[in-house]
Amino acid sequence: MTQHDRAPQHDRAPQHDRAPQRDPGSRPPVQRQRPAVPRRPAAPRPRPARRPVGIRLGRSRRRLWAGVAAVSLLLSVVFVRLVWLQGMDSAGYALAASDEKREFVTLHAARGSIVDRNGVPLAYTADAKDIVADPTMVDPGNRLDYATMLSPLIGKSVVAIADQLSLNSRYALLATALSPAAANQIEALRLDGKPLPGIFAQATSQRLYPGKTTGANVIGLVLSDGLGAEGIEHSYDSLLKGADGSVSYQKDSVGNVNPAGPIKRKAAIDGGTVRLTIDQDLQFMTQKYLEDTVKRTRAKGGQVTVLDARTGQVLALAASSSFNPQDPASIKTGQSLNPNVQQVFEPGSVNKIVAISAALEKGLITPRTVLTVPQTVHTGGITVRDAWWHPEQKFTATGVLAQSSNVGTLAIADMVGKQSFNEYLQRFGVGQKTGVELPGESAGLLPAIGSWSDSSFANLPIGQGVAMTSLQLASMYQTVANDGVRVPPRIVGSVTNPDGSVTPTAQPAGVRVLSTPTARTLRTMLESVTLKGGTGVKAAIPGYRVAGKTGTAQQPDPATGRYSDSSYWLTFAGVAPADNPRFTIAIMIDKPAGGMHGGDVAAPLFRQIASYELSAAKIAPSGSQSVLVPLTLD
Repeated sequence: MTQHDRAPQHDRAPQHDRAPQRDPGSRPPVQRQRPAVPRRPAAPRPRPARRPVGIRLGRSRRRLWAGVAAVSLLLSVVFVRLVWLQGMDSAGYALAASDEKREFVTLHAARGSIVDRNGVPLAYTADAKDIVADPTMVDPGNRLDYATMLSPLIGKSVVAIADQLSLNSRYALLATALSPAAANQIEALRLDGKPLPGIFAQATSQRLYPGKTTGANVIGLVLSDGLGAEGIEHSYDSLLKGADGSVSYQKDSVGNVNPAGPIKRKAAIDGGTVRLTIDQDLQFMTQKYLEDTVKRTRAKGGQVTVLDARTGQVLALAASSSFNPQDPASIKTGQSLNPNVQQVFEPGSVNKIVAISAALEKGLITPRTVLTVPQTVHTGGITVRDAWWHPEQKFTATGVLAQSSNVGTLAIADMVGKQSFNEYLQRFGVGQKTGVELPGESAGLLPAIGSWSDSSFANLPIGQGVAMTSLQLASMYQTVANDGVRVPPRIVGSVTNPDGSVTPTAQPAGVRVLSTPTARTLRTMLESVTLKGGTGVKAAIPGYRVAGKTGTAQQPDPATGRYSDSSYWLTFAGVAPADNPRFTIAIMIDKPAGGMHGGDVAAPLFRQIASYELSAAKIAPSGSQSVLVPLTLD
């Protein structure tokens, strides 16, 4: 080992500090430099060992029991949940798991029919087809040819169809609810001897209204979502729509039908049938005569209600400017779809029967009672005058009614008094809903007696300041025709339930308003209105006794807040035949041109409608003559 390979000795002086000995005969040694040897660092002094520190648990028993309790509670919750799932609710979860793999298809119920009193269909559901296209299957070069052939069959313009066939889509609805015959014509179309690729017919159904506008205000319509809107379609929607069914089947995990899986079927229940009390023929003719009158007099509109005099059943309910329920576009913005029960008007002199009948019932007057009647009277801070000029004159009570004296009527109302007059208004049903089976019925307007002023009692007996519907007006005269018993009107005769059972509509209890003698006496007085000297002679029908009353009511002027001198509601309400009443008719014509009166416009319309019904119902002519009572005394 060379010297520089040795480990240095730290306990003695290093060797290279001593002078070297050399052999004189030898070559001088080559001086070699020893590499520096790094000094090792001093070893660290060992640290004294730490004394171990013990862990203090402190209340270890309590913590142990707390942990055991927590684990026990968790296990209890898990156990209870497992018992619930596997025991008590296992069927529910199994069913839910099964349903998640089932596909459901709805089976739509067919909507029921609406028929008139004779079973004539007014609304029914029939099979139909929609025409659809897959534009991607139509050759662009053939689009115009397709459109030209389809246009006359689906009622769309060639341009509109071509645009739909150009859509970047796989579905375009070209026509809805076509008849099967029309759909067959489309499916039979050929281009170059081949069927039209991309044109298909899909099965659907359609709601049909064969009478179109006839009775539309009563029938109503069905919206695109299948719900009934307005009329009977709305009131009896739950019966008519039936109940949809379904078919369900299983699918595998990738959505394929499992042919071995169970198929569950719930049959659809088709809707029931509603039989109305109206007669379609009478309804049609009533609407026709009404429209002709409104057009001839350039009136804003009009209403007619026809009731069975004995049962109160509605035979016709007509309004001008009707709509076609099969074409919702025919409904005008803001149009009331059933004004006969939704819109009110001031009745005018047809309301005079309330004061007259109350006075008869109380024994205050007879048909021949004489009253001295001036041309005007000042009462309640206002002046009331008769519609025609006359000097102070002696009228019989019959003459007051026949010639429609406002002043004479107020004299009779004063005999009756406010309280009794208000009582008889309510007996006649004024200010009350009739309860007819149609939506949106108005109760009319009858001010509470506590709010009456002196001027109120000067207006109400002559039919101003009170408002009613034409149905309510007809019900008042049905009371007189039915010997004093008011039967609340009804328009549904019966319903046929989905199971085939028939449920007749419950007949409302009659309300005794007048005694039989009073009602018959009042009818005799009302006959004088249609005889010579009365205001309603244009309502007379040869061979039949007719009782009725004319009315001309001023309309409020929104600009002044007063009654207008140029805008009127013209009314007539009557009974035929008067000696053996079969029906009552109430008429209102809204704002005709030319300042006409109820006897000029509404009375002739009554004659037209009543003449038709007397003939159609084969009602024999009256077998007696009207009792004539003097109207005035010279």
